[in-house]
Amino acid sequence: MTPTIVLQDGKVTAAVGASGGVNIIAGTIEVYFFLKMDPLSAVLAPRIYHQLIPNVVSYENWTTVFNDHFEITKETRVVLEKKAHVLRPIVGGTISQFVVQESGMSELVAVSDPRKGGTPSGY
Repeated sequence: MTPTIVLQDGKVTAAVGASGGVNIIAGTIEVYFFLKMDPLSAVLAPRIYHQLIPNVVSYENWTTVFNDHFEITKETRVVLEKKAHVLRPIVGGTISQFVVQESGMSELVAVSDPRKGGTPSGY
């Protein structure tokens, strides 16, 4: 887990983290960068991973046991290939957990990644 705490004006507005071995940082950062989306869409967005060595871009292309499919679009793959990236589909990826205080609301919104059948709960 690579927890990331997001502050705005000195106050915590979000916390995000992921599990997934060498892809943890990428999974955490990608959810964070999707903050302009609603929290569920940010967690559901398909992910891309690149470790620099080897020079291969891995991308999610898998269907979970719950029949959810995660894959970047063909258009995105074409753009990456035109930039000379070597692409490799992978079955699996990071699993993210995300808690955010949406702007203008006092309540927290929690999302547990459905890739692993997660459901958020809090007390």
